[in-house]
Formats: sequence, structure tokens, C-alpha cells
Amino acid sequence: MRVIPGSSQPEAYDVYALRYGSNLSKKSKEYYGFARYGDEDGPADMAYYFWLARNAERTVLIDCGYDFEFGLRRGRQLETDPVELLSLLGVGPADVDHLIISHIHTDHVGNLDRFPNATFSVAREEYEFCTGPIALKPLMSNVFYPPAIHVVKELEREGRLRIVDGSEDLFPGFRVTRLGGHSPGQMMAQIATRLGDVVVASDATHFYEEFELDRPFWFFHNIEAAYRGYEKLRDLAAQPETVVVPGHDPDVMNRFEIVHAGKIAELSAPVAAAAQT
Repeated sequence: MRVIPGSSQPEAYDVYALRYGSNLSKKSKEYYGFARYGDEDGPADMAYYFWLARNAERTVLIDCGYDFEFGLRRGRQLETDPVELLSLLGVGPADVDHLIISHIHTDHVGNLDRFPNATFSVAREEYEFCTGPIALKPLMSNVFYPPAIHVVKELEREGRLRIVDGSEDLFPGFRVTRLGGHSPGQMMAQIATRLGDVVVASDATHFYEEFELDRPFWFFHNIEAAYRGYEKLRDLAAQPETVVVPGHDPDVMNRFEIVHAGKIAELSAPVAAAAQT
């Protein structure tokens, strides 16, 4: 799927991370069983992102952030409404052709009903779990967002929802793969750009350190699947001209070319690659 650097092949995308919020935290809170590693505690601040991929043929979102008011009630520092943030790249809600739901957690699906022309995709395991009885239990409904589950059901009834089994090429140069682990149907996206492949892991790994050191996040659906996901991400990161991008690591904004200070980074332009051109 990799695109030769400098190629003008039509499947090559520009890919962006859009940071709309943050939350101060520490490793002992964000990593499951952190004390067992014998390391000193330290900061593990969380950045809140969603992602945009576009080329001449289509505009695709991966997730869409918190419902702004709900996020504030949860105590998250939300600097910008996600839809307003998109406007900095000249994208309006009606311009979005497709939206990938990496998983149906509160901070990833709060704005699904704001994209009137989009079709959507979600992993079968995520859809079946979230439309079943367990996701609405009080313990689960703090993580799986009930209003978004309702929207997802409506999208399915309207014929706008694509159910993904395993791994699927949604478009030329754009593959989604179900990893599970953090959520039953947690998906990643592998996207061809002019410099190689960008792997948007979403919450298959929240931080670089999480998958590099095999240290699971505090919330997971299946620990075995989480570990297998980390192995898959490490294998991808070891491939030439491939970058893996975590779902919540503030360091993303240091590793890629900044488009808007503190808010948008171009994932198809790693800092090292940009410095060489």
C-alpha cells in the first residue's frame, strides 16, 4: 500500500492530527498496574485528538472528538470545538465524505450527528457490543457513549453505516483493521501518503511508550488482544517509511510539522522528513 515518495498517485493522502483538548495526568493513573514495573511515577498528560485524511477524491475523518458540553462536564480541558477546529483546514461538516469510528468511547464519538453527507464505518465487534445490553450498564456507560450508540443505530437504519469485518480497504490507499484490546472493535487506520504510510492507531495505543514498552492503559476490554495489538503496531513501526501515531500522546505535536500552533500537526510530514526536504 506504500506510496513512493514524491509520487502523485491519486490514493496519496494528506493526514492531520487535530488536538482539541487535554488532561493533566500521571503514569500511575494511566497505566494499568504501573507500580509493578518498578519505575518512578511521572507525567502522562493526555492530549485529545481526532484525525483528518484527504486527497483530491475524498475527505475522511477518523473519530470526531467529545461532545463539547459533555467533555466539559467530564472535567476535560477542551480548547476548541472539534468542528470549529476542522474549519482551520478549510473543511466544513458537509465536506466530510466518510467517518471512521475507531471505537464508541465518549471522547471519540461525541459529534457523529454533525456530518450530514458522510457515510460511516465501524468494526462488527464494536457495533454488536455497543448495541447489546452490556454497553449500557452503569459501569460501561461511563465509557461507551449512550447518545452516540443511538446515532450509530440510526445510521445503520439509514444505510449510512458500513460494518467492517477484520481488515478492509475502504478506499484505495486507506485500510482499516480491527485490533480489539482497548475496546471490542478498536480499529486502526493505515493511510498511504506521499512519504509512506501513516498508521493512526487511535486508542489501540494511547501513548508511544504504551506500545513500545508493552504497558497497557488502565482501561481495556481484553488484555490479550491489547498485547497482540502492541505487537502489531511495533511490527508496523519497524517497516520503512511507516509511522505509528498514538491516540493521546502530546508528543505527536513535536514529531510532526505543525500547521496551527498547538492544534494541528501534519502526520504526512514527520519533522525529520520535513527537515530533509
